[in-house]
Amino acid sequence: MSITEIMEWSSTHDGEKRLMLMLGMHCAPMLCGSKISNIMTISKNDFAGIRALLQGTGISYRLLKSRGDRLILFLYREQAFRAYLSQDDICSFISEYGYDVSKKDTTAHLNHLAKRVFFYDNGEIAFPHEIGIFLGYPIEDVRGFVENNGQNYEYSGYWKVYDNVDSRKRLFARFEADRDFVVRSIIHGKTIREIAG
Repeated sequence: MSITEIMEWSSTHDGEKRLMLMLGMHCAPMLCGSKISNIMTISKNDFAGIRALLQGTGISYRLLKSRGDRLILFLYREQAFRAYLSQDDICSFISEYGYDVSKKDTTAHLNHLAKRVFFYDNGEIAFPHEIGIFLGYPIEDVRGFVENNGQNYEYSGYWKVYDNVDSRKRLFARFEADRDFVVRSIIHGKTIREIAG
């Protein structure tokens, strides 16, 4: 199902169904367990509804940014996310950006990321590209993006790919299949809790 078809279908619905479709479009790989986290922008009016939809799913969230009526939410599965951030190569990478990896504390890491997003918004630092690591992007691709200033990539999909293109294409195809599955499940009456469980 294309994004256009999803948008057309969701425009005929409001309330909970619309919010479920928003989650499905933006966070399907995380809902299906193919990805440890996702990020989405929502209105302040939708925040309470999104929180209600996430109850009982095992999915946590962290507000990264608030500007005007818009919120940027970081959604993740706590246990998988903690294990991922504990990997030696991940710790080494994020420590380069001032994260205190000695504590292995996801809340502290997400607080630091939110501060870096705030500092970026205020023009105090460059964009915090390590956010790609927090979103589960492979280190090779995040490092390649940083070292090449977003240029010279071999492929572009959910992110810019600098290594192992065939593997990334398969992963992106899986993410698309996840989105299709989640959206169709919602259309056919399943709840976020049923899908994410």
